[in-house]
Amino acid sequence: MENEYDDFGNLQKKKLKPVHGILLFVLVMASYYTIIAWMQMKFGMYGLAMTELYLLLLSVGITVLCGADLAEVFPVRKPAWSKVFGTLLLWAGVYALVLPATMVIAWLFPRQMFGTGSALNDMIASVPLLLSVFITAVMPAVCEEAMHRGVILHSLKSLKREWLIVLVMGILFGLFHGSVWRFVPTALLGGALSWLMLKTENMVYPALFHFANNFLPTLLTFGQTENDAAAGAEYLMEAGIPMAALGIYVAIGCVAPFAIYTAGYLIRREKGRKVPYFPKEHQTFWIVFLTICSVIPAMIGGVLFLYGIFFDDSLWEMIRQSPVENFTVFLKYL
Repeated sequence: MENEYDDFGNLQKKKLKPVHGILLFVLVMASYYTIIAWMQMKFGMYGLAMTELYLLLLSVGITVLCGADLAEVFPVRKPAWSKVFGTLLLWAGVYALVLPATMVIAWLFPRQMFGTGSALNDMIASVPLLLSVFITAVMPAVCEEAMHRGVILHSLKSLKREWLIVLVMGILFGLFHGSVWRFVPTALLGGALSWLMLKTENMVYPALFHFANNFLPTLLTFGQTENDAAAGAEYLMEAGIPMAALGIYVAIGCVAPFAIYTAGYLIRREKGRKVPYFPKEHQTFWIVFLTICSVIPAMIGGVLFLYGIFFDDSLWEMIRQSPVENFTVFLKYL
């Protein structure tokens, strides 16, 4: 990389280029089939913690080796409360999209979706709750974000176009999780996290988003006994998701449009500067557009639910089998 100088002739830190981010990604993916797989098989949850530290070490290491500015690649500043609330609202809105997307895939491929997560959930429950939350929610929020929203995103800024960076980052985040069945949900999350980072230039916000997303499944894992969880997953692998239940999850998507729009408004808003909720020149468009986007999943979900109630006996069979355990399994496998 060439040296860069400011207007006063002072040597500036070097900039990361796309090749550096891609190199880190390739190195990490190659590691999954060697050292990472070995660590997790050998040490279980502690191997997962070692994996997160490994990602952090690689991210900081490549930044230092390339001579880039650590504070620029991993920017951390005091968060604003409005943006904190906006971040949590963004997570809720994106979750309302990811949930139905995940359940549609699970409805089409129940064995693949519910089968691949059982081993991970057993591992999560193998340590005390607080330690599990730290390893599965706190550490990824720091270590994985240092890799993705730190090194890789920073290296892609030369692409200039924000939508392209978000798209590439979403694809990489989907590939990073190593499951074709979960690619779409994780890619959506990766895109949202990257947009958040581009808008705030503060890693505190994507870390908070990432923590919230990982915390819920971890908490639900400890809400069931191991036998109940295994039985619920086995039942859903065999019977699949009832149509009525799928309708409920699709209908949840109706809250996403206004939640995401409001989150964007809070995240973009700066202290001391008044910004209208709807731009005056486009107010009618946004109201109509968001309303339509909210009504469509509600209508589709309602039709699926009614069909499942009147023409599909699987919902009633699932309720008779074990209602709480089976419904909770839906959320755990996101």
